[in-house]
Amino acid sequence: MIIEEHGLAGEVDLVSIDLDGNDYWIWDALTVIQPRVVIIETHIEFGLRSIVVPYDKDYFFPGKHPDYHGASPVAMAKLANVKGYRLVGANLYGFNTIYVRRGIGEDLLPEVTVESILAHPRNKERSILFEPIKDWQYIEM
Repeated sequence: MIIEEHGLAGEVDLVSIDLDGNDYWIWDALTVIQPRVVIIETHIEFGLRSIVVPYDKDYFFPGKHPDYHGASPVAMAKLANVKGYRLVGANLYGFNTIYVRRGIGEDLLPEVTVESILAHPRNKERSILFEPIKDWQYIEM
């Protein structure tokens, strides 16, 4: 892996992943480092569905459609849980989600729900963007 080839391995403080596409798959494959905190983009237009767009090694934004990429906040939270992280927050609109490794700062940063990070009124409007691509291929997580 590129990260290991450049001398990084083990525990690191922060990893931020924002690729407008394969974010989920990159974090899923990232095993050489163990970040304390991960900030990763999700696709709020997918709402509370637990779905991920299939991995595409040749993906580039905007791809087949500007809203057909990435993973839902629910799917990302499930991946985080499997990897040993808890959702602690997000940016105002909920698409940049923040995870902290379990066992770190749990008394200071309690776990939050995906529903709470998607509570901004703008997200109801954004969910309409899923309609044209709702029948496309997704992986249910």
